[in-house]
Amino acid sequence: MIIDLTKLMYGQIYKLPVEGKLVIPTDILKNTDIRSISPVKVSGFIYNNEEELDLEVVVSGVMVLPCARTLKDVERPFSIEINESIDENDDKYLKIIQNRLDIFPIIWQYILVDVPLRVLHPDAKEEPIYGNGWCLITEDDTKEVIDPRLAKLKEYEKE
Repeated sequence: MIIDLTKLMYGQIYKLPVEGKLVIPTDILKNTDIRSISPVKVSGFIYNNEEELDLEVVVSGVMVLPCARTLKDVERPFSIEINESIDENDDKYLKIIQNRLDIFPIIWQYILVDVPLRVLHPDAKEEPIYGNGWCLITEDDTKEVIDPRLAKLKEYEKE
């Protein structure tokens, strides 16, 4: 998403509106957990503070992630507030070239940070988890199960 900063740089306006939809290329999703992502809605402003630019935008969309148990697709909506300062002399990943600024690297960085470590499909919670000689015991299950080695101690509780 390339933004023309000419009016902002020459002091004609104090804040520049940033509105639009950003389509994330599918090849950039290769090394992430994101299977697909809807066009990302970007809205906000870029402010001119004498030595730097302040980017204040809200990024929202829907990403599709794999379920941690079943690997089914799970849609996860996201909404991220971005407040970033951009210095003209900064050697970071953003460069102002010919009064134009590409804010895609900042948006992509914030989206990647917002990806959860794991998500569960609504159907996955009802499926019991077990294997050969083991089963998953939840906190609710532990209240009902009494270790047979400690069953004798139950007699002392009544006295």
